[in-house]
Amino acid sequence: MDRARRRSVVFLLLTIGLPGGAAAAAAWTRGWWPWARSADRLVFAGTIEVRDARVGSLAGGRVVAVYVDEGDAAAAGAPLVRLENPPLARQREEQAARLAAARATLALVEAGPRAEEVARARADWLRLDAERQRQERLLQQGATTPARYDDARYQAEAQRQAYEALRRGSRPEDVAHARAVLEQEAARLAWLDAQVAELVVRAPAASDVQAVGVRPGDLVLPHQAMITLLERDQLWVRAYVPETELGRVVVGRPATVEVDTFPGRAFPGRVVRISPRAEYTPRNVQTLRERAEQVFAVRVEVAPSPLLKAGMAAIVRLSPAPDLPPARP
Repeated sequence: MDRARRRSVVFLLLTIGLPGGAAAAAAWTRGWWPWARSADRLVFAGTIEVRDARVGSLAGGRVVAVYVDEGDAAAAGAPLVRLENPPLARQREEQAARLAAARATLALVEAGPRAEEVARARADWLRLDAERQRQERLLQQGATTPARYDDARYQAEAQRQAYEALRRGSRPEDVAHARAVLEQEAARLAWLDAQVAELVVRAPAASDVQAVGVRPGDLVLPHQAMITLLERDQLWVRAYVPETELGRVVVGRPATVEVDTFPGRAFPGRVVRISPRAEYTPRNVQTLRERAEQVFAVRVEVAPSPLLKAGMAAIVRLSPAPDLPPARP
């Protein structure tokens, strides 16, 4: 206990012995101890936290440019790092050619045979059918053999079926197959386009650059984190509420947040979450109750402000819900 604290305790003990000193001491205690409970306000301590994002690329490659440095501000969608991947670029070109071929095949199947091909097939059928008729007459006259007649008949029938197939056009199954091949090639090209787009790493939201882990010339693997961002629009305070006070805290209640570097300035906030499980206060967090008490973590969302930084010690003040009972004395 420091010297000022010891003097205050001695003053408190002396005050209790004086007439009316008990009431005065009680009032002084409520004003001096910051964790003294009050029926009309709750005060808790916590730490400001900011959501961080470790961004990278789904496609690996060589770093050719880094557009940000530590401490820079990055707007949503701003480029952070650019990679190059020549094999991926070649794959994309080859797939684009395959897609063009599949598209041409589908158009060919849907259009069916040319009118000239149908006319030629019909002419061949008529010619072979005329030969069949001639062989039939010769057979009746005994001037040819049954084998020659059968051969002429088979050729005429085969050509007739070929002509009918061309006249009816492409089968629906052929069109469906060509369309499925086209869709498959298009999906493959879309996947490669997405991989190529991943060669430029962009900020997912308005952020501050906390750490840059790559430099031009570095080789990075797919899914490797390269930049660590702090999303400045995602600020909250993680405070720890003693179990005896938990019933007075309600999700949705407004709150104010204060930090040591801006004394007397209140930042608006709101209680957004209460942990469903009790825990013991971490050793690195100073609460307004004794460390050994069982507490619940409460998340208080804070309005975004460039003045608030991750890791700042904060004091949360909020009014209890009006329909809840006051704190126990």
